[in-house]
Amino acid sequence: MKKFLVFLMICLLLPELSVAAQGDKEVLIRRAPVPADPPYQGEVRLLRRDSALVVQTLLNSKVMQRVVGAIQKKELQNWPQGREGSIDSRRYSEELVLAFQTVRDRAKERQKAGERGRHLQLMIEFVLEEPRGYVALYLPTLTQEDDRLVVQKKELLKKLPLSRDYLRKDMQLIIQDSFQLEPDKAIELLQPMAGGA
Repeated sequence: MKKFLVFLMICLLLPELSVAAQGDKEVLIRRAPVPADPPYQGEVRLLRRDSALVVQTLLNSKVMQRVVGAIQKKELQNWPQGREGSIDSRRYSEELVLAFQTVRDRAKERQKAGERGRHLQLMIEFVLEEPRGYVALYLPTLTQEDDRLVVQKKELLKKLPLSRDYLRKDMQLIIQDSFQLEPDKAIELLQPMAGGA
């Protein structure tokens, strides 16, 4: 009887275990190096992670301060003061600078310990899921495999909840710029993915 109860419990839990095993199921939809022409500083990816829509930017750069500065400049152009979403954009820009400073400081610590590495690495994710959205900033360990970057591990530096309207529009602008698409094509690329996100 005891064995039967254990067997029954295992059978009842199998669907949940199966779902748990599939957690963070990620599908790559499209990727592109950034900028479009060499020298590349990283890549942008459009992903589906379970039910979430993700625009992921992997940065691997010797000139990370300039790269972060370029992102901030685009944010200011796209979200001028007074425009709806500008407050979210400023919060993101401020956290991006703090993440860069953390990445830079950690690299200096590694250099003091004798490690040599000229590239700084940073990962940015814009995530839309039901019923919320956020930007996540990570300190990743990236490796190069053929023409793509691979995330070996990542440390979350900040998870910043932001408005869904800002996130959706900024995601559109990022893939429009990174994939060199017209606005309607970028919207179209996001639209089929948007059900439930």
